[in-house]
Amino acid sequence: MFDKIFLDREVTDFTTLNHVKEYFKDQEIIKVSSRDEVLKHVNNDSMKDTIQSGKKLLYLNNYKGQFVKFCPAKSPECYMCCNLHTINLQSNCVFNCTYCILQSVLSNPVMQVHCNLDEIFNALTEYDNSLIEKTRICTGEIADSLALDHIFQQNKYLVEFFAKSKHLYLELKTKSNNIDTLLNLDSNGRTVVSFSLNPAEIVRKIELQTASLEERLKAARKVLDHGYKVCFNIDPMIYFEGWQEAYTELIDTISSQFKAGEITWFHVGILRSNPGLAKIVRQRFPGHTIFDEEFVLGMDKKYRYPKPIRDEMYHLVYSKLRDFDEDLASYACVEKASHWKKHKNFVPRDVHDVNRYLTKRL
Repeated sequence: MFDKIFLDREVTDFTTLNHVKEYFKDQEIIKVSSRDEVLKHVNNDSMKDTIQSGKKLLYLNNYKGQFVKFCPAKSPECYMCCNLHTINLQSNCVFNCTYCILQSVLSNPVMQVHCNLDEIFNALTEYDNSLIEKTRICTGEIADSLALDHIFQQNKYLVEFFAKSKHLYLELKTKSNNIDTLLNLDSNGRTVVSFSLNPAEIVRKIELQTASLEERLKAARKVLDHGYKVCFNIDPMIYFEGWQEAYTELIDTISSQFKAGEITWFHVGILRSNPGLAKIVRQRFPGHTIFDEEFVLGMDKKYRYPKPIRDEMYHLVYSKLRDFDEDLASYACVEKASHWKKHKNFVPRDVHDVNRYLTKRL
């Protein structure tokens, strides 16, 4: 799985390291004093080689920075934010979704896993004590929360911690079905497993090496039956010939396998990218055409489909979700107040209003 494993000498919390040693019993773990020693092993012959070879190098280190942060999608004031917070236990992803924005934003191409869980939990405790309302903390913004959990097993410590918290709720975001490490834990209803979904055709052709749609939905049912909250993300929703039928079928499939009231919230995000991503995608995945449509540049410096197309796509998803579960909290990532007025018939006053709407089933 990994060509080389590196351990930063600064690591003193060996919880994650011990799980790595147990899984990779016969593989050497190379001690280093800086990330520069790791980066020497990245193949930089091309952008494609840099990204792909980086995924094959595992670097165990300490996270240095602010532990609890706002979601990096937080945008200029003209866009409505959902008040999601993040912690980074990992950086980079072993999957190869062609549209992935990490290809163009990560400064370090290697697979990093942060081991200073003791410091992270201290920061979470301090933050929890400062809050008066429910607050969602997600680990899946710059990594997949579950893809490698059978190796690192960090989530069991997170689930146990959040089960006892006062205001914090954990969101584990994934395109995998790697849930076995969760099934024997008591989440106390304070962990939400968030499955990213797309039509089976998109999963097969574009979300490379991920679990199939069927596998994700089966995993969602299983964790729900084991006491976890479940939410779904259609993000990114992609415009292509036949998209209406494909996304209608997707939501019909969800509706046939889950009852009204079982899904905690539903997030929709239409394909967006930063400048430079399309060029990287064309280099890494020749023949993929997802960025050949018309895009417009928003105030947050990200490209989106033109508003009439986005409105049509949102209308289809929201109307289907209302038919399935009229009281289900559904929302879009990084859209303006006018979007809420048009599609949801109300406009949140601020990020806390959005958060209250989304957490009403917690």
